[in-house]
Amino acid sequence: MEKITLEGVVQDIIYYNEDNGYVIATLQTELELVSIKGTLPFVREGDHIRMVGQMEIHNFYGEQVNILSAEHLKPADREDIFKYLSSGVITGIGPATAELMLNAFGTETLNIIEKAPERLLEVAGIGPKKLEQIIESYKEQYELRDFIIYFQSLNLSVNMAMRIYKKYGIEAIARVEKNPYILAEDVTGVGFKLADQIAMKMGIDFHSPFRIDSGLLHLLNIEASSGHTYAEQEDLVRKVALTLSVEYDEVENQIREMAVTGALKVERVGDGDLRIYLPSLHYSEQQVAAKIYEIGIHALPLKPFYGDQFIKEFELNRGIILGENQKLAIVEALEYGMYIITGGPGTGKTTIINAVIEAYEMFDKKVVLCAPTGRAAKRMTEATKRESKTIHRLLEFQGENQFGKNAEEPLKVDVIIIDEISMVDIVLMYRLLDAIALGTHVIFVGDSDQLPSVGPGSVLKDLLQSDLISSIALDEIYRQSESSLIAVNAHKINHGELPILNKPDKDFFFISSSRSDVILSEIRNLVSQRLPNYYDLDPLEDIQILSPMKNSSVGVNALNDMLQEVINPPEKKKVEKKFGNKTFREGDKVMQIRNNYNLEWISKYGEEGTGVFNGDIGIISEIDAAARSVTVIFDQEREVVYDFPSVDELVLAYAVTVHKSQGSEFKAVIMPMVFGPPMLMSRNILYTAITRAKTLVVLVGDKKAMQEMIRRNQEQHRQSGLRERLEFYRKMASGDLT
Repeated sequence: MEKITLEGVVQDIIYYNEDNGYVIATLQTELELVSIKGTLPFVREGDHIRMVGQMEIHNFYGEQVNILSAEHLKPADREDIFKYLSSGVITGIGPATAELMLNAFGTETLNIIEKAPERLLEVAGIGPKKLEQIIESYKEQYELRDFIIYFQSLNLSVNMAMRIYKKYGIEAIARVEKNPYILAEDVTGVGFKLADQIAMKMGIDFHSPFRIDSGLLHLLNIEASSGHTYAEQEDLVRKVALTLSVEYDEVENQIREMAVTGALKVERVGDGDLRIYLPSLHYSEQQVAAKIYEIGIHALPLKPFYGDQFIKEFELNRGIILGENQKLAIVEALEYGMYIITGGPGTGKTTIINAVIEAYEMFDKKVVLCAPTGRAAKRMTEATKRESKTIHRLLEFQGENQFGKNAEEPLKVDVIIIDEISMVDIVLMYRLLDAIALGTHVIFVGDSDQLPSVGPGSVLKDLLQSDLISSIALDEIYRQSESSLIAVNAHKINHGELPILNKPDKDFFFISSSRSDVILSEIRNLVSQRLPNYYDLDPLEDIQILSPMKNSSVGVNALNDMLQEVINPPEKKKVEKKFGNKTFREGDKVMQIRNNYNLEWISKYGEEGTGVFNGDIGIISEIDAAARSVTVIFDQEREVVYDFPSVDELVLAYAVTVHKSQGSEFKAVIMPMVFGPPMLMSRNILYTAITRAKTLVVLVGDKKAMQEMIRRNQEQHRQSGLRERLEFYRKMASGDLT
């Protein structure tokens, strides 16, 4: 079919797909109005383009020119430049600013924007922030289009192409052509499978060392996402060879090569198999073990501490009577350099924290409090009436995994109390310990029966099992919790016993049903009517639905689809936007699903920072189609602006998995009870879910499923070398090393 060349102005955009840049539009040439279709990223009405295409006949639209290639032409005369700039096509420039720019630079204005943008600061009303907007938007209009067209030829979406461009800039194409597997390591959302598809399309050798290296890192990252800090070589080689369809010896050769370059760490333990680590996890394990030992032996007991007298005064002031274990915890927390306090709900951990703080302050010691998540830190602040920070904020996180507080610039404190320690993974534990000066007292507080951290490692479990650190387990429910069945049932479940259900005027209920559609209907009714009406609960802020599963008929995805329509239905005044198969609208409850260390935020108090983390929950306050941005308010105080390509890091959060709820607390928790994969039918998942509730738990579904979860006490084994490293230091301290 004959190719034709057309030049003209885009008049009317009939259809445009944000994800892939596909457009159906009309083009006004000198002679006629032509219907065009095809890929034309970032096209807007009023754009001047030159294109090559082929004529086709459409059943509905009639004659259309199918776009084969296209380029955006820059306007040349003053009038056309003004029309272009004043159209809003470039963020930060409107009619008034366009006039000022043309008065300053005339027909050279576009060349100034492209080649000497700093000169725009000469124009009234253009400051550094606005200049940055203009530069980015202009690049999007011209420079970025070429990259997007290239990456679309590799079957990548517009948004993914933009991510790649933002990572590598003008070198993007050259770097990807040299080694497409760098995308899997460097660009969020690409992953090995997509990088491998791109490589195959580019003709990369199936047995390329680049491919096998990337496959090894991919499988090790999968292991890390499952909580493991290492993989045994035999198992890793088998998985990589199977995944890549290559020979075992090819994989073993690359492991040796990567070990030499430091891209992997290989360690043999005794006569066992070789352990293969990602370097960051290997280093973190080593450093955590060493710092635990050093901190523990350098912090001296505080004396004279008259424990009995202090405890009597504390009990009198608080109007309480402490148990023997609680009293011992207070005394030992001042005696040891490092100490662990564990216990379930209602066992008085908060009471002990308050007592320990007061005791240390008697010695004029500076005490700081922290927790892994914003919600956990906020809850700690409310319970102690003292400021608590997230670990990242305490360490003055600066983005790109950089911290202001570290071994060279340690925290200037005497005592650090860390709550929800079960949530802390091996890397964050290393960062925290790295910033703690020798002589500082460290107290870990948590619940050893909760699910382990989302990130790799089994830190709390390894610490407890190593016997290097003194610890105490609070296991008695105290009087202040007797009226709550949540605490009572949590302990019953933890001991393999059935919970007490449906007592009048209590806070733990079960609604029986074996059908998924009925379970969904019951949850809908609970959220929209029964709980708000009877308990005066806000469906958005106070009620959280938790499910062990994502994709079942009553999993997180199905629940979110249903709940979005119940809690935040479409309205004319609410802007909504479809991203792939997800629709977000203003007012939606959303959650960040991966750590993004570079996202900037500003608090309602004017404080600025970077970093939004896996599991953070917020509300969409604004969707700005013109600026291609979504604004989210996290924890009712931190405002974060996402550009459209970054929105794939968000999901609806009316319902979340139990794993993602760790460290959070909600007034009411609703949980569907259905059978699922054995690994998700476990006691600690049910225990973790119900202990997220502050005032009410409602389980909806099959009692047999609940009974099965209580029966199954299996925990998924995590491969971690921390316990062995800690045991080495314990033996060294006791002189048992041979």
